[in-house]
Amino acid sequence: MPEEKKNLFEKAIDALTDRDEKEAAAKAQAEAEAAKKKGAELKAKMEAEKAAATKAAADKAAADKAAADRAASMKAAADRAAAQRATAAAAAAPKKGVVNVRSLHIRKDHSTTSAEVGGLTHGKEVTILETWSDGKNTWAKLGPDQWAAIIYNGETLIKLS
Repeated sequence: MPEEKKNLFEKAIDALTDRDEKEAAAKAQAEAEAAKKKGAELKAKMEAEKAAATKAAADKAAADKAAADRAASMKAAADRAAAQRATAAAAAAPKKGVVNVRSLHIRKDHSTTSAEVGGLTHGKEVTILETWSDGKNTWAKLGPDQWAAIIYNGETLIKLS
């Protein structure tokens, strides 16, 4: 029916019907926007939780690495201390040696220019209290102010037993 031939009653019904349809469309649009907003909030929340989980995993990995580093450092320190104790114990324990040359000078210090205080002969067993080396020659301390060369100019003068 053309718009001009409608009576007043039909026009009122059309107006009311349009209003209900417009309200329904507006309500549907509002619900869609609310659902979209809720979806965005949910997505943001999930991303935040994922970021927090990633950060927590990274923090845990860093803490585990730090703990492993501390443990390794402590083990290395304990190993060094044990090695030092073993070296000290080995150094403190007297060693035995046998004179390997016909005669050997005993000197006041670990140097050929030091005063001679005695001598040793081939086959004589000696107790070595400590050793000293300059990188080339090695000397044995036999007692207070008593040193004899173990290795001098590449020659072994006292054979360790």
